[in-house]
Amino acid sequence: MAQTRKQKVLQEVKRKRQQRTIVSIIIVAVLISIIGVGVWALSQNHDGSNFPFQCLAENTTLHVHPWLRIWIETTPGSKYNVTIPLAIGILNPQISNGEAGGGSCFEPLHTHDSTGIIHVESAHITDTYTLNDFFNVWKATPHYGTVNVPGLGDLPVVFNSTDILGFRPDQTHTLSLLVDNQNSTAYGSLQLVPLDYCSQATASSLPCSLTAGGNPYWGGGTYPYGTGHTIVIYYKAV
Repeated sequence: MAQTRKQKVLQEVKRKRQQRTIVSIIIVAVLISIIGVGVWALSQNHDGSNFPFQCLAENTTLHVHPWLRIWIETTPGSKYNVTIPLAIGILNPQISNGEAGGGSCFEPLHTHDSTGIIHVESAHITDTYTLNDFFNVWKATPHYGTVNVPGLGDLPVVFNSTDILGFRPDQTHTLSLLVDNQNSTAYGSLQLVPLDYCSQATASSLPCSLTAGGNPYWGGGTYPYGTGHTIVIYYKAV
């Protein structure tokens, strides 16, 4: 009888120990989930956007203006210059006379007009941004998930070595990235900061005159890469 009672006590102790273990595992799992959600939440923009970078007030410690053009030629001689929309990377833009002069917040890559001038603005001159970053900001901008091209309809906002806006190279078409009129194999990884186009000399003429007049800002120093650079994505019929 004593042996049976002892076995029951041991079984009860074992059962409670197992229960405590299970409860501990559940608590740890819940805590891990809470921490994971918290980390994810901290990494997100709190402005309601899906922008890839934190959306903030404009900061011009670094402020350069690359000029991007996209040419689509489906048949020889039919080259079309795609309009790059204004207010890319601007949340709740304030638009007047074809210019986005303000907004709730700004991505470090954004457009104030539809000339193709990209405003690259950041708090540090060591920050780097690529052409792929710009397309990601473009895609994430509300209502800009596609781009309308007359005669071609709404096209996906995409760019890589084998695709521009849904157009892919084939036996009768090529896709090139031209930087300063020279072929580049960088494609989406092209660094934008060294490719300013606008300067004081071009401030009074398009495409700079609307929103990008003046020399680039380089943290109070001299911008080391020169100006007048051009970027062209060219889908060409051959």
